[in-house]
Amino acid sequence: MRGTVILGVEFYPVTLKGALNAIDWMLERDDGITRLVVTANPIMLCQALRDAEFRALLDDADLITPDGHGILWAARKLGGSLPERVTGIDLVHALFQHRPDAGYFFLGGKPGVADAAAERVRHENPAVKILGTHHGYFRREEEEQVVSQIKASGASILFACMGSPAQEKFISRNCRKLGVRVGIGLGGVLDVLAGRVPRAPERFQRMGIEWLYRLIREPRRLPKDLLLLEFVLRVLRASKDSDKARGKVGEE
Repeated sequence: MRGTVILGVEFYPVTLKGALNAIDWMLERDDGITRLVVTANPIMLCQALRDAEFRALLDDADLITPDGHGILWAARKLGGSLPERVTGIDLVHALFQHRPDAGYFFLGGKPGVADAAAERVRHENPAVKILGTHHGYFRREEEEQVVSQIKASGASILFACMGSPAQEKFISRNCRKLGVRVGIGLGGVLDVLAGRVPRAPERFQRMGIEWLYRLIREPRRLPKDLLLLEFVLRVLRASKDSDKARGKVGEE
């Protein structure tokens, strides 16, 4: 299967259904290793340009989904094609429908958020099996205790919602200790599940400007969201360089 490389990260043409199939395969593995699923957005790709460890982690991820219209736009500009966006929140709701009994552990958010998310999910979908929760504000010296709690829960899928790249690095460095079969980095999803942060209205989603809705609600996001401008400029430059290279080959 041919992928599209965007700022050094390769995306394969995965759909939401394809992502669920891939996770099904991961859940069948019984080798004691947690497989990493990354829902990658433009800001994360820019972070990877500055963080060699994170970049290597993305290269080794078991599944990367295109989280946002920006990734689909970049793929088109660079001569590739991705069938649809697969956002973290859409993947979560699809998993609850597809594998409600898989056994989930919610990690992340401020104290109380993961518990509130679990309570709300259980109320809305009692079939979903949530086996444990823990907030994301723990110190590094407390990490082993958190890892042990996750393993003892017996969960198969971990939702790590501590912001990127911290959540992906947590899954990666503990992949042989967590006991879960799938670890998914999901940013602020627990706040959404808990009802603390509303998702952007559908019109914002259709227009691909959910980031603008979040920025309006949370102006403190501005420094991070400026990476979106950097992403656009880098993709345009890469597209121009690619066009020039193809032109030279044509001349030859």
